[in-house]
Amino acid sequence: MAELTPRLSASLAEGVYGLTKNESIEEAVKDLNIRFKDVAGFSDDAMLKAKTGGPWFIKCRTAFGFTLIGKGKFSGQAFILFRGTQYLADWLTNFNITVSRGASGQPVHDGFNLTFKTMEPKLKEFMGTLVKNKITQIHCIGHSLGGALATICADWIRTSYKIKPYLYTFGSPRVGLMGFADSCTTNIGAERIFRAYHKTDIVPCIPTWPFIHTPNSGTDYYLPSPGVVPGPTYHGMDKYIESVSGKNWATLAALDIEKKSESGIVLWLKSPSPVGLTITALEWLNQALVYVLKKCLNGAAWVISGAMGTSFTLMDQLAYVLQKGIDLSENVSSLILHLIRKIMEILGMKRTLKAVDLTREFIRNIFMRLHAKANEYAKAALSDAMVKGRAI
Repeated sequence: MAELTPRLSASLAEGVYGLTKNESIEEAVKDLNIRFKDVAGFSDDAMLKAKTGGPWFIKCRTAFGFTLIGKGKFSGQAFILFRGTQYLADWLTNFNITVSRGASGQPVHDGFNLTFKTMEPKLKEFMGTLVKNKITQIHCIGHSLGGALATICADWIRTSYKIKPYLYTFGSPRVGLMGFADSCTTNIGAERIFRAYHKTDIVPCIPTWPFIHTPNSGTDYYLPSPGVVPGPTYHGMDKYIESVSGKNWATLAALDIEKKSESGIVLWLKSPSPVGLTITALEWLNQALVYVLKKCLNGAAWVISGAMGTSFTLMDQLAYVLQKGIDLSENVSSLILHLIRKIMEILGMKRTLKAVDLTREFIRNIFMRLHAKANEYAKAALSDAMVKGRAI
């Protein structure tokens, strides 16, 4: 393994924000060449531009990153860097919750995918130079929205060029559905994927289910942060650099949170103990939903990825599967009822509910409210970070 250190990958993820913080692209490139003079050479020609999602009248092309050839001890290595959210149009990319097919044919967040596709011609041009530059390793790196783009890019490289890249993300949102997470993790290799996130960073909690993080096996690099309520402070790249400095990946892996067992999930669903909108509750809820979906779909929760056709939104599909699951067995029906009650409690709603009340429309509305609530927290976090001028 020849992965980058946590500090270097985090510094590169933070450095790319110079594209939006400096008064000009020329100034940003100059600063980056000084800062990373021993790593790679930055230039205007190496810059990635992307069109972000949203209505036609506010779409814009913005500088989103770099394609770089390493130098010195990094000779033979390439770096693809993506920045995170900074402009209004990027916001619309983050909260578009439809799906489309990525390079591997698996469903990913449509806004992220469309943004990536606008960079694909430049990336193809760059990939065509790898043999000439004797490149043997590629590192895809990003923070926040940049982490999502880096993930899609790594999947694209593995699928289109049969090269296994390294992938490093910090505070990344969820990128695809279960089929994508399975495929990407298997094809790239969980040992080549370094997903770092703070406990109280809300952005890794969006988009809401059924989006799943990549990798979905192996190690996530969980970084402790104070409190239990999601907030803005620990989404900033300054805090990520602070948390990984002086550590290697093995040290960070030792901090990883314990995965929930199936028996533990069932106990949590049935527990009468009150829950609120905390990071811990969202972690439990995420794994509980996947568990219940698998019970409804005979172990294949990835079926929620679009097999029902384009006329069904993701929320429609979730509601359809769960409503149908009520009729499967008394045990599955009970699990679904407990799941919806937990969501209602997290939303501050009364838990008075019977299985007969679980119509498809009711279930869909509950998930839409949960999605809106999580987005509200994320928007507040990123807006606060933007006001304070941190890399987000």
